Amino acid sequence: MPTMPDRIAVVLCNLGGPDSLESVRPFLFNLFSDPDIFRLPLGFLTQQPFAALIAWRRAPEAAHGYAAIGGKSPILEYTRAQAEALARALAGAGKFDVHVCMRYWHPLTAEVVAMLKKKNYARVILLPLYPQYSITTTGSSYNEFQRECGRQHYHPSVTLVRQWYDQPDYQRAIVETVRAEAAKFPEPDPARIELLFSAHGLPQKIVNAGDPYERQIRATFDALCAELNWPHTTLCYQSRVGPLEWLRPYTDDVIREKAAAGVKQMLVYPIAFVSDHVETLYELGITYAKLANTQGIAHYRVVPALNSYPRFIEALKSLVLNAVTHP
Repeated sequence: MPTMPDRIAVVLCNLGGPDSLESVRPFLFNLFSDPDIFRLPLGFLTQQPFAALIAWRRAPEAAHGYAAIGGKSPILEYTRAQAEALARALAGAGKFDVHVCMRYWHPLTAEVVAMLKKKNYARVILLPLYPQYSITTTGSSYNEFQRECGRQHYHPSVTLVRQWYDQPDYQRAIVETVRAEAAKFPEPDPARIELLFSAHGLPQKIVNAGDPYERQIRATFDALCAELNWPHTTLCYQSRVGPLEWLRPYTDDVIREKAAAGVKQMLVYPIAFVSDHVETLYELGITYAKLANTQGIAHYRVVPALNSYPRFIEALKSLVLNAVTHP
């Protein structure tokens, strides 16, 4: 296989997801084994037993969600489609090869680093598909990539795109898709549609320790609100697990409160998610849809994640080219 020291490897980093119901439990084991998310005393002794126990306890519930959306996570297919679209967009702009790397399921970081080393890329741009930085997402992906490079004695020049919540085309893409979905309501006037921006939650203690995620989510929300000029908007947080206090308000609580106030049309945008997966398709699209309907909200819609939306691909292209010129 020819080596490519003159080409730049662009690596799209994402969470990953189980590719079958049988892989739900090992996927969860990998997730709960991550010390950047779950820091335990004497972690070298306790991390894996903890991960095995939590994965065993949570697997049946998680598998139910994946079964409802086709028996697996679609995140790899969506991320590969993003990579292919980005490669086409970059074709005339330089010597780029776009690859996909998943944090907790295949293609895992170790596999991707081995491939990059074999192809002898001298330069790598890591582009995590998380617009807002958190140690639990972007930080974890970067740390694992650097650990694997060390293990495999591979030492490319690595540029991390740390955060990009303020990228103009990214924000414009959200505005365009929100407006397009709102037009599908029986009464499409924004004044008659409650707009929720639902972000993935984070334990409050992580934010208190200095993680910038909440601040960057709020900045994204504020910028979108200014552009949309929507009469009724709320920022809320989903996907909490366990007994800890997480970022508030919780999405399900907001849905109940808005229903009690008489809201009949609700549009939800999965802010911070750029690929559809179990949190958007099942949690927002099925679980919270049922909640909204039982609470009296007659019309409830979720805006699809950006996936391969053309303006979003342009945003990714701009991020790559900026990383080349300003590493």
